[in-house]
Amino acid sequence: MDELLNDSGAPSDFSMGVKHQVRAAMSLRDQPILDKFQSGIFRLPLDSQLIILGPPGTGKTTTLIKRLGQKLNIEHLEPDEQTKIRNSNGGEARHKTSWIMFTPTDLLKHYLKEAFAKEQVPASSEQIKTWENYSNHLGRNVLSVLQSTGSGGFVKKNVQHLNLTASSSLPSFYESFIGFHKSSVIRELFVSIDLLSKLESKDLENINPALKSIKKHLEQGNLIDFYRNLDQYQEGIQKLLKDLKDSAEMILRATVAYQVNTDRSFISDLVAVINDFKMSKLSESAIEEDDEDDEDDDEDEEQVVTPQQKAFSEYKKALNALARARYLKRTLPKNGLASTIVQWLDTRLPEQEKLQELGALAIQMRELRKLKKAELKYLKNTSKSYRIFRKSEEVFHSWFESSPSKPNHLEQSELDVIILSKLKIAKELLNERFVQQKVELTAYNQLQVINETFRNQVLVDEATDFSPIQLACMEALTTPSLGSFFACGDFNQRITQLGTKSAAQLDWVSPKLRTEAIQIVYRQSKCLNEFAKSLLMEMDGNIDYSGELPEKSNHQGVNPVLLENEDDHSKVVSWLKGRITEVEQTVNTLPSIAILVNHESEVKPLAEALTEELEDLNIRAVACSDGQSLGEGNDVRVFDVQHIKGLEFEAVFFVGADILAQSKPELFDKYLYVGATRAATFLGITCEASVPTLIDKLRPSFQEHWG
Repeated sequence: MDELLNDSGAPSDFSMGVKHQVRAAMSLRDQPILDKFQSGIFRLPLDSQLIILGPPGTGKTTTLIKRLGQKLNIEHLEPDEQTKIRNSNGGEARHKTSWIMFTPTDLLKHYLKEAFAKEQVPASSEQIKTWENYSNHLGRNVLSVLQSTGSGGFVKKNVQHLNLTASSSLPSFYESFIGFHKSSVIRELFVSIDLLSKLESKDLENINPALKSIKKHLEQGNLIDFYRNLDQYQEGIQKLLKDLKDSAEMILRATVAYQVNTDRSFISDLVAVINDFKMSKLSESAIEEDDEDDEDDDEDEEQVVTPQQKAFSEYKKALNALARARYLKRTLPKNGLASTIVQWLDTRLPEQEKLQELGALAIQMRELRKLKKAELKYLKNTSKSYRIFRKSEEVFHSWFESSPSKPNHLEQSELDVIILSKLKIAKELLNERFVQQKVELTAYNQLQVINETFRNQVLVDEATDFSPIQLACMEALTTPSLGSFFACGDFNQRITQLGTKSAAQLDWVSPKLRTEAIQIVYRQSKCLNEFAKSLLMEMDGNIDYSGELPEKSNHQGVNPVLLENEDDHSKVVSWLKGRITEVEQTVNTLPSIAILVNHESEVKPLAEALTEELEDLNIRAVACSDGQSLGEGNDVRVFDVQHIKGLEFEAVFFVGADILAQSKPELFDKYLYVGATRAATFLGITCEASVPTLIDKLRPSFQEHWG
């Protein structure tokens, strides 16, 4: 020591550099070096949008967490940021909890919560979510896309209807649908305005010129401009609707009164007819038909409670539908409730003159209702448009591989597209002053619920595992006045077929989103870092996002080990025990160890066999089934490989890599890269037969054992 202090020559076994810290527990990157890159991230304004791209072990996730924690403290923000927060929904009081972070798996969600705790950032289960679970919440409870108790809608199924073209280019599929929806809305408004202008009615003398004057916005495709200009006529439209409804009500009440005076059981018989119809038509096709025929859905002002009131309401809808059809010289659609009621009435239908008068009133009411609060129908009818979109023969051949088994079934990507459509439309509307002034009214309840769903900060971990549509949905959840969106990921680690594949797809997510690269790796040894680079080159990965070790890193490590042509399960378990023993002897303690298998069904059997094998060493192997069971202390964890994303261990073993290559050839290289980069020092791979081609190309990098 005296020689060292006097600079008279250092002992031969002393080396300068960054010492490697052995991982005694599974974790995320813990307290990475706060370098110049991270400082720049923290200084970015609250309303920035950024995705950090880089290899595993660079501290991307911890950077996000620290950035979030910094921006939650409003006292430390710039004056203009404080003003935006105070003007946002919920204001300053809500800001500290107005954030959400998305992660691909439940396992990573658990460890994100631990990472938040280490950074002293409070985080609840309501703020760290997987997209699969949160999209169900959005679709069912916020956007009314998915079916719930008492309401129709879609049912999400674990199936695939979209073809390869759609799946590989989901942004194009979304653009195709949203264009279809907007065109449908514009076309329907055109038809309503034109039909009203052709009706010879004194009641319409004032409204028709006004509608004609703002029709130009539709011709230019400017829906929002049309709604903004239409708003000034809403009071007149609603008064006119009330007058027309009163006139029609008089006719309909008179017809019912006549029937009741003739037959006292008329109403009770009508109730029975309606109940019989509903009992026999509990199918998705019936639900779909009702959903598409919502012409009278604005009759929500009247109280309909008793079975008799409900029957009278259905009676009015049926006669209005018949009267419209007769007036337009069309036939009433078959198989619906209206048709059933009309057939039941038979000779008790009103005379032709009354139907003609009622038809004129019904036509005017129907078309005016399409203009009443028309902007809400732009949002509400998104699901209806998707049903029609999917039925189009041209659309089907372009984007779909097969039809759903039932009309109201859809897959996750379809749900994502509808969610994104509704969120973007809601943001368009909420940006308008005339909507903001009415958002607390009962009729605007869904817009209010959506507005309360927005978050001041939205963060995404392992962003490249999410599709561009899913990332766009997450970005659309940002509070409009702030738009704070931060994500991190690595194209080389994408282990989902629908994940984001390129910078161009990231550009599509949001025009404000920019990217930053980070490359300094604080996790791996030099040996494993070189192995990861070689692996990237052989799998044609993006070398630009490969990791670089700190200049003074002295963590040399060891080469990976390989066992091949061994399909005897007991011998594989014995080999694993041997390597685990070598790891403990090398580092003088039992560090964190993960064993990756190819399928969930293999997790428990391997854990049980390995526990028995390691019994004499007092080491337990724990089955982390579905990424939920986590083990404790020095447990050896056994995972399905799909749950391993985002975590790190001192040692990682791949069991049956050749089987994974056969079952998932399109993603095998990604899984191998992700698994290999989970390890800080020790990596082992086993194969039941000959090694896959990718591993064979890297054979010089392997050795037999570490002892």
